[in-house]
Amino acid sequence: MENSFKYYFRLFFKVFIGFILLFSLLLFSVAQGWLGELPSIEYIKNPESQVSSVIYSEDVEVMGKLYYENRTELNYKQISASTIEALIATEDERFYDHSGIDVFGVISATFRTFVLRKPSGASTITQQLAKNLFHSEGRKNKFKRLIQKIKEWYIAIELERNFSKQEILALYFNTVPFLHNSYGLREASKTYFNKEPIKLTLDESAILVGMLKGPSLYNPKSKPKNALKRRNIVIEQMRKAGFINETTANRAKKLPIKLDYKLTSPSTGMAPYLREQIRIELVEILRNYTKENGESYNIYTDGLRIHTTINSKLQNYAEIAVAEHMPWLQKEFLREWGAKDPYKYGAKANPDLVKNIVRETEHYKALSDAGKSEEEIFTILGKEKHTMQIFTYRGPVDTMMSVIDSIKYIKKILQTGLCAMEPQTGKIRAWVGGVDFNFFKYDHVRKSTKRQVGSTFKPFLYNVALENGMTPCSKLKYEKPLIEGHESWDPKGSKNFQDGEEVSLKAGLQVSDNRIAALLIKQFGPSLLIDKARQLGIETEFEEVPAICLGTADVSVIEMLGAYSPYMNEGIFSQPYYIDRIEDKNGNVIFENKPQSKEAITAETAKLMNLMLQQVSKEKGTATRLRSQYGFKEEIACKTGTTQSNSDGWFIGSTSNLLTAVWVGADDPSITFASTRLGQGANSALPIWAKFYKKATTLPKYKSGSFFNETDSATIQKFNCSYLDDRAPIDSYGSNLQDVDLDSILPSGKKDY
Repeated sequence: MENSFKYYFRLFFKVFIGFILLFSLLLFSVAQGWLGELPSIEYIKNPESQVSSVIYSEDVEVMGKLYYENRTELNYKQISASTIEALIATEDERFYDHSGIDVFGVISATFRTFVLRKPSGASTITQQLAKNLFHSEGRKNKFKRLIQKIKEWYIAIELERNFSKQEILALYFNTVPFLHNSYGLREASKTYFNKEPIKLTLDESAILVGMLKGPSLYNPKSKPKNALKRRNIVIEQMRKAGFINETTANRAKKLPIKLDYKLTSPSTGMAPYLREQIRIELVEILRNYTKENGESYNIYTDGLRIHTTINSKLQNYAEIAVAEHMPWLQKEFLREWGAKDPYKYGAKANPDLVKNIVRETEHYKALSDAGKSEEEIFTILGKEKHTMQIFTYRGPVDTMMSVIDSIKYIKKILQTGLCAMEPQTGKIRAWVGGVDFNFFKYDHVRKSTKRQVGSTFKPFLYNVALENGMTPCSKLKYEKPLIEGHESWDPKGSKNFQDGEEVSLKAGLQVSDNRIAALLIKQFGPSLLIDKARQLGIETEFEEVPAICLGTADVSVIEMLGAYSPYMNEGIFSQPYYIDRIEDKNGNVIFENKPQSKEAITAETAKLMNLMLQQVSKEKGTATRLRSQYGFKEEIACKTGTTQSNSDGWFIGSTSNLLTAVWVGADDPSITFASTRLGQGANSALPIWAKFYKKATTLPKYKSGSFFNETDSATIQKFNCSYLDDRAPIDSYGSNLQDVDLDSILPSGKKDY
């Protein structure tokens, strides 16, 4: 018996020593690369995984992400203790005692697998991390899987040599996949519980750790019963490991699963139209920069941090303003047109609009390839209904609709563009490119999207007049312009003036009179107006015709915004910008924007223009509803705009430190409002501005102040015509321009119109 014991003991010892030698030999072979290529030591020290690039607002709110895999890295301090304990208890109870490979666990697993015939694993957390980082593809071939396993052991040892236990835990939680395009603990925590990982409760931690065994099988959203059972197993393991006592474990097991599920996608988040514009520009910006290893940056995988100038509160207020006004406007728009199709009966009618769109669809092409005549195709596409999801202001609706009816429906949806900036800095603070990014991707703010600007273009002509010898008090005889070569042209006036009456410049701009604009273009010509628009930062090509004075040109919202900035900033043009800086995932600055500004006009001209624009919201001005309907008392320099046939409505307005441009219309210019009552800028665009500013001016930074100070008294005198009359009470003008009675400050107590 004694000899038998010695025999088996020696045999076991030889087998054990042989196993150790074989294991060492295999590790050595792996290290030498004899069993296949391995990541370099440097790469192991700096393991990489796909990390989402994050776009931040100026106040460091996450606006959205760019990714292939939705993953945001975290560090150890950002993980709750209960999550760490849950992982160790279920995956690697001796985590703090081994150096990457749990020898006791390997021997135990080998015995259970080959002796007891009960297959068991012994992968440590570090080994699982190695697999996640470098061998995520897996192997079906048993021999290759063995080789892969040995590689994982080697990498695990290297990870333990180069990282602390805390760093390994953080790396592990950053690499594990969850469902619904959530990679890593941080995104899983956000997706299922809408909170940061540090705030996860014990039972929530157990749910997420439990999912690691099988994300689909233990998904708390789709399989809550499985998730509950798995959660309780994890909690029990935590009790057995001594992390929690029995009372705590029992209490946690009795809790129901409570999710705050927030499914994310690349379009999720604030300012989606701007984020898409940023995405496009990032590719171009980063062409000029490379990583330390010489590789190009990937905006989807390199974890870039894009810091914008957007103010999250202002952005939210802007989106709310659009959401409050546009449903009402849409309803009124459809009510006015009734059963008529705007594209057929409007002033800019394009009866073939829908037919031309249909001809570009895949449905049309498929039927055409099948040999159907155009008449047959239109009959089919007008009658056959398909299941589709359509946009409504109550939310997406699933319905049955024909191809032609769906196109008609979409084309009747009104759109908007809103952009707000600080005129002193050029920083864009809010950007709304349309009514719903998920349904309508076309951005109505960006520079490439241009619409007819209407009367918002007129201030540039008045600017020309002030720079060429005229003042706000200069008068023009109200008569037909009689421009050479355009003698019959006499644009419709505002009905505020009589033929032969002497009308001042400031009165003409206040009521946006077309004939006054025509008289000015007769005097100064289109070329000076175009030059001024260029000087104010507008790059659009213009047709040199007299009608340009009425705003017949197409200009983008963001260009118009920048062009108005000198009037709010003492003549200094501020180039609008929205990307502040770009950092790599470690916080190193890659790119930093340099604000651009220049003197576009003199400070005095800018102040006179500002005073003239302030009159637009007073007395007979086209924006008086700002005060009568919305109750504004602040100084507001503004201009309304309504284009030919009511296809576009504009409003550009500014308080002392926030300038905003708003456009409203249909995607296709041939679809117009049925009446000026509804389509004029004061009705279609101004309310969005007003609703936005009612909230914006509650923020301390954007609380309205005065455009002027005491040193501007001479300019105010010039605007009031008081420089002609020493008796005029200039001091009574004060800082609240809207409270002034013009009858009391103009010469002889008379208005100049």
